[in-house]
Amino acid sequence: MNVLIDSCSYTCQNVGDLAMLTVAVARLRELSPTATIHVLTSAPHLVARHCGDVVTVPVEGRRQFLAEHLLGRANRWLSAPAWHRLEDSLRFSQPQFFSASAGLKRRLRGRTSDSAAAAMDAFVDAVRAADLLVVSGAGILNDAFPEHTLGILATIDLAVRRGIPAALVGQGIGPLDLPVLRQRAARVLPRATLIAVRESRSSVPILQSLGVDPTRIEVTGDDAIQLAMAGTRGAETSRADLPTAIGVNLRVASYAGVEPGLIAPVRNTLASASAEHGARLIGIPIAHHNAGMDLDTLRGLVDDEDMRALDTPRAVIERVAQCRVVVTGSYHGAVFALAQGIPAVALVKSRYYEAKMAGVAEQFGRGCELVRLDDADLPRALGAAIDRAWDSAEAVAQPLRLAAAEQVRRGRAAFARLMASARTEDPSRGRALAASSL
Repeated sequence: MNVLIDSCSYTCQNVGDLAMLTVAVARLRELSPTATIHVLTSAPHLVARHCGDVVTVPVEGRRQFLAEHLLGRANRWLSAPAWHRLEDSLRFSQPQFFSASAGLKRRLRGRTSDSAAAAMDAFVDAVRAADLLVVSGAGILNDAFPEHTLGILATIDLAVRRGIPAALVGQGIGPLDLPVLRQRAARVLPRATLIAVRESRSSVPILQSLGVDPTRIEVTGDDAIQLAMAGTRGAETSRADLPTAIGVNLRVASYAGVEPGLIAPVRNTLASASAEHGARLIGIPIAHHNAGMDLDTLRGLVDDEDMRALDTPRAVIERVAQCRVVVTGSYHGAVFALAQGIPAVALVKSRYYEAKMAGVAEQFGRGCELVRLDDADLPRALGAAIDRAWDSAEAVAQPLRLAAAEQVRRGRAAFARLMASARTEDPSRGRALAASSL
């Protein structure tokens, strides 16, 4: 069996998404030890480092495939909509022909050693050869990342048109209000074999509004929980044995709605909580894009010289295990804490992040409190939430671990269902039917 994984987070610089990818690969190997696993990525060395023996496929090939125009100046005699419909019809109904034609066009222009053409061929060939497409977990199918969303939907479309079962796992869906994204998603997602989502609060209603059959939707929780549970403290942790550190993360990004001006009030409140509880503040970086991002923000929040080495899921999970409480503006900062029985204070501002954090809080049932960063009295609200999390750490530990274990069970069951479905369906028959309809 050939399995193609769309890793969604292609640079592997978000340790939360990377954790989800490694769990997806591990589960697929458990269920089909002889399968050849291909991973769509722009960081082949990091995928090989974390996932072992896989075949990497350049995501740049998909970008080229979607950006290529064969008809050139045909829009001189065709209206723009008709021109794009004709080209996209050829692109998705006959991708190999489209890719080969694009390569010929490039060679005629004298570009005989074009790496873009090679990447495009590699992408198309990987989809053609797949017996199963798995879209690995991420919170990327939403309005904040339209290019990525359209690219992922394109890969699913190419697969299902050829009769290849396609599944999405560990997904956070939405907000999805942009018309171009909703229209594309409504055409593609209902044809997926299975969509396993992180939470039911936001993702399920959105999928149902797009026409996805409820029987194809599973609520599993976040796949990274399985990896995070490896760092779980013992079940009988007493108050005296609890760590005394407060883990800290703040996501400064446009999609989070957080600007650098919020760093100072958060920093001052954290300093007060540190003094009150005799707690050390330690950084929990999740996103390392451009060798900075969370690291750059955390340098303005905590005095912690050991953060740069925290660039792998296991290293960050082990750092979280040192905490009694985690205060986080990163979704996976909360996941890594809650999965280990550690209460989290989730910092939210944008609609996107509020949905993510409210979803994970609902999945765990207790131990996660949301604080809005635009609260008129942020220091009071944040300080009180930290106090409540600190005082409840012993009481919530076991319920949180039980909730994590249940989500891992559901996630494993979804993968088993997926593999059973993939073995039942015959991709070659689907490809033959697709070809006969051209």
